Amino acid sequence: MTKTAFLRVYSPAVDSSDARVPSFVRTFGVLSESEHEPDWSVEWKGRRLVCPRNLRLRVLESTVAFASSFSGMGVGLIPEEAAEVADRELRDYRREHPDHRSHVLASAWHIPVRWFVAFEPEESEIYGTEAAPRLRFRTDLVDARARLATAIEVLEQVGMTQGPTTEMEQLTTWLRPFDDASMLELDFADVSDLFDPQDLVLDDSVSMVAESVRALESGDMMRAGELYGMVVTRWAHAYAVTFSS
Repeated sequence: MTKTAFLRVYSPAVDSSDARVPSFVRTFGVLSESEHEPDWSVEWKGRRLVCPRNLRLRVLESTVAFASSFSGMGVGLIPEEAAEVADRELRDYRREHPDHRSHVLASAWHIPVRWFVAFEPEESEIYGTEAAPRLRFRTDLVDARARLATAIEVLEQVGMTQGPTTEMEQLTTWLRPFDDASMLELDFADVSDLFDPQDLVLDDSVSMVAESVRALESGDMMRAGELYGMVVTRWAHAYAVTFSS
């Protein structure tokens, strides 16, 4: 089974859908969740917030994005006909549900480095069991946006306008429409299983990424690159599974 991590937005008021996932999607292994699970919900600073699954929307978006990523590369992981069907159904869904948006980003086998930028080390939480711990980070959405904006500004100041900058701008664009009272959660979820429990509890990827940004801001390019490289290396073994599975 695919090990998946999630970046979720929990909001005080949401519009969700229980529309079924199209059957052709299951054929290509894109679906990694049950269609019968309820929306995620949490009590956050005295308020009940909800993260709707909107599974049909998310799966259609993922299928179209995945097919587009490998188009022209001779990789027929998703047949062209299936990609066209997904694209057509996604357009129909958006026309029928203009207020719906995906509150969840999923990542197979690893945590994208850009996700760490939105959090601070002290926002980490351990949950699950002692034998199988899980790690997550939670923060106010306005704080997450501010951290991403700061990192983007620093990267632009040193001339890094591509790569990580573009990826963080895309993440910022995704976060922009959500209610300011929302909470952002980075949940390692099943990806936690790829690490020794003690290593997971002590994982300092968030602090290392934050320190890398501060090093860039101070002009210490060597230190910034060293820290960033250490985080990438730490996740390399997990990231490699994405292409071997």
